[in-house]
Amino acid sequence: MSTPHTSTSRAPGPAAATTAARPAQPNVVLSVHDLNTTFAAGSRTSNVVRGVSFDLRRGQTLMLLGESGSGKSVTARSIMRLYGRNATITGSVRLSGQELLDLSADRMRGVRGARIALVPQDPTGSLDPLRRIGAQITEVLALHNVERLRRAGRRQAEELLRLVGINDPKRVADSYPHELSGGMRQRAVIAIAVSCDPEVLIADEPTTALDVTVQKQILELFADLQDRLGMATLMVTHDVGVAAEAGDRVGVMYAGRLVEEGPAAQVFASPRHPYTAGLLAALPSPGVPRGTLRSIPGSPPPAGAFPAGCAFAPRCPVARDSCRTDDPPLVAVAPDRSVACPVVNPASPSAPPSTPTAGAVDIPSPAAPPADQPSALSKGGPR
Repeated sequence: MSTPHTSTSRAPGPAAATTAARPAQPNVVLSVHDLNTTFAAGSRTSNVVRGVSFDLRRGQTLMLLGESGSGKSVTARSIMRLYGRNATITGSVRLSGQELLDLSADRMRGVRGARIALVPQDPTGSLDPLRRIGAQITEVLALHNVERLRRAGRRQAEELLRLVGINDPKRVADSYPHELSGGMRQRAVIAIAVSCDPEVLIADEPTTALDVTVQKQILELFADLQDRLGMATLMVTHDVGVAAEAGDRVGVMYAGRLVEEGPAAQVFASPRHPYTAGLLAALPSPGVPRGTLRSIPGSPPPAGAFPAGCAFAPRCPVARDSCRTDDPPLVAVAPDRSVACPVVNPASPSAPPSTPTAGAVDIPSPAAPPADQPSALSKGGPR
């Protein structure tokens, strides 16, 4: 089945000159720089992803975290060039040094699924309801001409199902999608995604609509597969608890931009951007009385209708006048940490001379938990 052509280019976007410098790192398998995705509808255009940049190393998990509509899934799908003629993707996406935005549609089809694979958000919608699971796995192997695996046929499909933790792979391989539970369908989709041993696995909200027990099992499965196969993982989620438990690094997105990026433990222990701090302040924690959870006022702006300056400024409790006119770039505030906020980043061109030294943003929650109580980000805590 052919894939619609997507307009791609490596022309620099408006954020190219101000994007945080990213020093060369060992074992970088996926490098995204100044990624912009614009959709056209008649004479109207919507810039949904704006200047996103990050590096992903082999064996590493990067979480893209944010509210619905922040551009997380569009970023993931833009990397794989899954959009049609109404989408224009610019910037640079390099997979082990190869520029994906320069590839023809035919060559990109050879990369997609074989070297970089997607676990979609809805396993039910992504599986063919009229074909058995085993046949859908072997189809991928045949499509990418994986000779060693293709010859094995059905046996290899069962081995892949066993790899993702299915105890009765023969029965599942013979089953139709509707005959499986939600967790089993998710495992089947993961088996299809890893069937060609990809360098990068992109998982789009893989725990959505699963109960907490199955959620935990799926996250443990991703970690186990990463250890076994050595692949890098880019995971999209709106769940702070999932990001804290499964991520090595986290990139917080708002209004199509990365507003904070760094090691997950550091970002959650000491958030630098007011949006990140607001998300964490809204989490339930032991010791906080019922009915006192903090929320971020207002709503995110619709795609293509972003306000001038920082898109978070209308909702930000520490916004300054300059925040409403100047769009702050994502720049380094500490080794391995980047933030797009002039309030905490004295290097930002938007920051006035009185900007304080970079540090964690203090947005207090209504009632802090006692010091001896675990936070909501502790393993097994509320999500």
